[in-house]
Amino acid sequence: MEFKQYIRKPFAVQAVEITEENFEEVAAVVGQVRTKGDTKFIALDRRLVPNVTRAYVGWYLTFLNDNYRCYSPKVFNDQFVEHQPATGYFFDETEEVLEEPDPTAFDVV
Repeated sequence: MEFKQYIRKPFAVQAVEITEENFEEVAAVVGQVRTKGDTKFIALDRRLVPNVTRAYVGWYLTFLNDNYRCYSPKVFNDQFVEHQPATGYFFDETEEVLEEPDPTAFDVV
């Protein structure tokens, strides 16, 4: 058996951090506002956001190819970085490379 090395394809998503200010607006799109004790959360519609059942202030809602996903701040920050045009690679929502950097611009270690 021979293993080969693979690189996971990066892709771009649209994302919004859930805040006190947009909490009701986000809930109207993907679920309903609920409370348990003193904690307010969004009970997510599993048909729209299948990966988790609740979202809280500070969490992130992403959108890609008509699909919503919700992430805790830790998971979101582990998996995503904000797009910066100076990074060199540009991906649209279909994972197509839009522009490649000059390979001579990188230092070989």
